[in-house]
Amino acid sequence: MSTVPNFSNCYQVGGSLPFTATTYVLRQADEELYAGLKTGSFCYVLNSRQMGKSSLRVRTMRRLETEGFACCAIEMRDICGYGVTPDEFFGGFLSLIVSGFDLSIDVGEWWYKYAYISPLMRLNKFIEEELLETIVKNIVIFVDEIDNVLNLEFKDDFFAFIRGCYNKRADNDKYNRLTFALLGVATPADLITDTNLTAFNIDSQAVELAGLEFQQATPLEQGFVGIVRNTKAVLQEVLNWTGGQPFLTQCLCQLVCIYPSMLVHPNCEAEWVAKIVKERIIDNWWTQDKQQHLQTIRERLLSNESRSCRLLGLYQQILQQREITADDSREQMELRLSGLVVKQQGKLRVYNRIYESVFNCNWVEKQLENLRPYSESFHAWVIANFQDESRLLRGQALQEALTWAETKSLSDLDYQFLAASQELDKQHIQVALQVAQQANQILAKAQTKARKLVRIGFVTMSASILIGVATVPLVLTWLPPFLQKLAYESYYNGLATSDESHMKSALRKLNWALMVRPGYPEAHYTRGLVYEFQNDFNNARFDYEAATLRKLPQAYNSLARLNILDKNYPQAVEQLSQALKLTSNPRLKLIMLKNLGWAKLEQKQYIDAEKFLRESIAIENRQGSAHCLLAQLMEKSGVNKNAIVEWKKCLDFSAPFHPDEKGWVVLAKQRLKKKGEK
Repeated sequence: MSTVPNFSNCYQVGGSLPFTATTYVLRQADEELYAGLKTGSFCYVLNSRQMGKSSLRVRTMRRLETEGFACCAIEMRDICGYGVTPDEFFGGFLSLIVSGFDLSIDVGEWWYKYAYISPLMRLNKFIEEELLETIVKNIVIFVDEIDNVLNLEFKDDFFAFIRGCYNKRADNDKYNRLTFALLGVATPADLITDTNLTAFNIDSQAVELAGLEFQQATPLEQGFVGIVRNTKAVLQEVLNWTGGQPFLTQCLCQLVCIYPSMLVHPNCEAEWVAKIVKERIIDNWWTQDKQQHLQTIRERLLSNESRSCRLLGLYQQILQQREITADDSREQMELRLSGLVVKQQGKLRVYNRIYESVFNCNWVEKQLENLRPYSESFHAWVIANFQDESRLLRGQALQEALTWAETKSLSDLDYQFLAASQELDKQHIQVALQVAQQANQILAKAQTKARKLVRIGFVTMSASILIGVATVPLVLTWLPPFLQKLAYESYYNGLATSDESHMKSALRKLNWALMVRPGYPEAHYTRGLVYEFQNDFNNARFDYEAATLRKLPQAYNSLARLNILDKNYPQAVEQLSQALKLTSNPRLKLIMLKNLGWAKLEQKQYIDAEKFLRESIAIENRQGSAHCLLAQLMEKSGVNKNAIVEWKKCLDFSAPFHPDEKGWVVLAKQRLKKKGEK
């Protein structure tokens, strides 16, 4: 926003506030970050731009230094230029540590002395043999603007390095003196995305950055003295417009100081502040946005064309309904990172009145019109309350729209429009009988394949397929006759295809099923299975979570299994407990009980673990997983004789291609060989 220089102005718009800034507003995050780092916790502050992360870092760093901590701050944008190599990146990171702590080390000489090992190993060697040996104080390294790292091909290696520093605490006490604080525009899920690496699941503390509240923001009043009569009333009106967003609040306070006021009359503060906001921020905002605050929000919404329609549609829904339930889905997290919306009391709302005025309903509709190739028809269909079939697409126009939509994530209303267009288009094609016959054939193949897989013991995927097939007729009966056949074909084709060579085809068909009915839980769940088969665990987790929103019990189970593999045992226990309340199906319950026993075993809650594993075995004895886990439990409990019995059953009943059992089979053979058992 445009501002006029004023030497009496005590506000700072943009950049980090210095430690001595009199208008810095303390928030709960100040104490949380300080206390967390002081006790040695790894902390992260992940939020949208210009929420005061860097100012928080400056203040926390100074407080820790006065307590005797050695601190340094690293701006990741300094080493994340285009085309940077791993050698340059990790070498640059090391160099910034050396300069930040003022160490007497020739970086170039040291770095090339160990050129025979990888850059990442060199950085690890430096931390352990130089930094922790030279500095005997507690050490905190602030890594600011980590979002600059996210586009690097080797970014997973960097976050694995930070996780490794935490994990080494168990074996090397020196690492207990080293703590990291990560700050940037990202989500925890962004930190490690490589499915071949362990997730970034260290015991860390998330620090939430809330907006400024009136009771905390009294330091901002000082700039109003001599300019307005009622400083408190003006500050309240400023916060009413900004919602406490730190950048906008400093900006509007500065505008109040330089705007002709003539000592605002009592009870006119609201009108006066509203006039400033309209003239100096909202009107012609594109040219007045000198700090590119609003432009950055716009870019985050529109920069990724494949996601823009979905984000705009979600935001449009919030504008129209005032709020929606927050579910921390991928789209909601992306929208929150734009800064445009905020999560409050379990609801997602527009952050403030300024954003709502700039990015209003008309602006959203215009952006959507620019993105959609069928905007005119779509808009007319909506205006006609979805009843004017003449506005629906047919023929070549429909095919072009579907081709465009194939690589996009659209709003629910877009998918309804395309589905309605498809239905109308297909009414003139005599394919109903052919599609029905294909659906029956695919159903038969899927059931046969599921029964065969269950017989050989591959319970996880086949049981899921069997359950999915059994429930499809119940959930699709609401559709019109043609769409029933289309959805059956899409769904059963997806279910029947489980070998890798047909995965792409399965995904396409499941995507179509979700286009016919967005949010359809069984299709989300089955697509999650396909993604998991491909080791795409992020997308698998997304689809399982979508299915749990509709209370699909098998989705809770699959999501819990991923959490067990990620060592997030409490969440797995909670999800499995919910799932067991939602089903009476014995095939599902035995898997859930087995997984619940697995999670309890990893939590060292052996009594509960044994209870759930034996309940699972009581439903079906010939399942390898439960016996493999029970064998491990017996070993940990010191009941070795019973462990041998369970290891034999583990070996007898396990399937060689089961994703969990194949590892346990190897362990069973080792244990039995050691005991001289066959």
